[in-house]
Amino acid sequence: MPYLEWKDSLAMGIKSIDDQHRQLVDMVNALHDEAETSGHLHCPAPELVARLKAYAAEHFHIEEGYMQAFGYPEFETHQKEHEGFIATVNGFETACTEGSAGAADVLAFLKEWLVRHIVDEDVKMGRFLEDYLR
Repeated sequence: MPYLEWKDSLAMGIKSIDDQHRQLVDMVNALHDEAETSGHLHCPAPELVARLKAYAAEHFHIEEGYMQAFGYPEFETHQKEHEGFIATVNGFETACTEGSAGAADVLAFLKEWLVRHIVDEDVKMGRFLEDYLR
């Protein structure tokens, strides 16, 4: 069973964004698999973390573009969530390099944050955008 399983409760109903969320889930599972292979004590490979960061930044940019284009009233709050995610992942990257964080820390954060953010924030945004994007 994958570390983070895609469930219908994570679907927003906007295919392009749901597909991107599935890719993020796949990346978290790849990080988990890499950590399992190399041992739980080591942080995920830097290239996998860099790929996750780049993909998340691109995905957030697309979501924020939709929110701005259609006047989503909670844009600033949602954007701050995205900024917080990037800052935390950057912090983990540094902590991994310094040896003060391990794979379990990184993976637990990613799993909790992605599920909570998608269910609490993105689904709400999807309901607002459904008339524009479906």
